[in-house]
Amino acid sequence: MSADPSVAETNTGYVIDVLPSVTTFERFRAPVARCVEAALRAENGPFGSQIAVVLCGDAEIALYHERFMSIPGPTDVISWAADAPLGDVMVSCETARRQAAAYGNSWEREVCVLAVHGTLHLLGWSDHNSEDRHEMQVRVDAIIDGCHTREPDYSGGHHP
Repeated sequence: MSADPSVAETNTGYVIDVLPSVTTFERFRAPVARCVEAALRAENGPFGSQIAVVLCGDAEIALYHERFMSIPGPTDVISWAADAPLGDVMVSCETARRQAAAYGNSWEREVCVLAVHGTLHLLGWSDHNSEDRHEMQVRVDAIIDGCHTREPDYSGGHHP
């Protein structure tokens, strides 16, 4: 096991590095690592795969969205594939919070949905048309449901 608390080395041969950019997002570290590992296992991700998941806000992801995709403004998730390690995923927890309210999910579940969505992109999944998007969403939901992800009440009784 790594001495770095942000790195989860799993017994399945994966290294999952979850990096919250602010302490508010620390609460998502364990569930995101668990769900990303579940996605790698479910999709037979290559042994020894390493993935970094950055949990950030809208301002940070907007910089990358414009720089790498030439689209101004924030988005929910961006992924970058690499030969080794597998790649990186960036999730906007602020966008996830808004989407959670719109989709009837907990904030934690939506962050995990986006992390798994980005992971599936790294593993070759595409969502360029409505059929692919539907298949990918069904797969994401199955993986998340298998993780039994639910959010404890961190907000003092208030949740969006």
